[in-house]
Amino acid sequence: MKKLIALLVALMMLGTAAAAMADVVTVAFNPEYPPFESVNGDQYEGYDVDLIKAVAEKAGFEIEFEAMDFDAVIAAVQANPNTIGVSGISITDERKLSVDFSEGYINAGLIVVVKKDSGYATTDDLKGKVIGVQMGTTSDFAAEEITGQENTAKYKSFLNAIMELQGNKVDAVIVDKPVGMAILASLADDSLEIVDMGLQADWYGIEVNKENPELLGKINAALKELEAAGFYEELAVKYFSEKEAAAE
Repeated sequence: MKKLIALLVALMMLGTAAAAMADVVTVAFNPEYPPFESVNGDQYEGYDVDLIKAVAEKAGFEIEFEAMDFDAVIAAVQANPNTIGVSGISITDERKLSVDFSEGYINAGLIVVVKKDSGYATTDDLKGKVIGVQMGTTSDFAAEEITGQENTAKYKSFLNAIMELQGNKVDAVIVDKPVGMAILASLADDSLEIVDMGLQADWYGIEVNKENPELLGKINAALKELEAAGFYEELAVKYFSEKEAAAE
């Protein structure tokens, strides 16, 4: 019996060790979300890329990026205590049931992109209209509340959704403000405009496996240091055409 107990204790300790923080942390993300994450040649770049590199340096761990579809990120974090999700991920009560979140690092509220001659000014105008979104994002949930699931067109990226708007395949696109601004700036399409319809604030956070509170604590401490040092403001100037886009 003593040997059995000792074996069980050893197995429990092994399990605990497996959940402990590793020297190398995998960053699960979807690099189709400029200006937060994108691919340039063979390099990843963007707001989140710069942020998590700075966090890792402050917290004392190495990182390896792993690209995947956005709706696969949370599952990857759940599956591995040493995988984190950093991909413009909104902090929601529903997601908190599956993973822990760091403190929010940017408030990227939702806006609506429409054709300039659409006449759409409020969410009431969009009821029954087809709204394009990126699958699995808070814009997805917002669109379903406004126009119903049957009228919500879901795409792998916001860029795909906005291109469908250009082609008159959807009536509007709901998108995170800084992302929408960046896409419209790159497209330089004078037929499109951004409308603020008073949709909810949208704080982004870093997803962490619930079995790794040590890693979460290190990330939050690093974020606090970076904010105090003005790093968030540096990123806002670098990646957004309007600094106010990253303001609280």
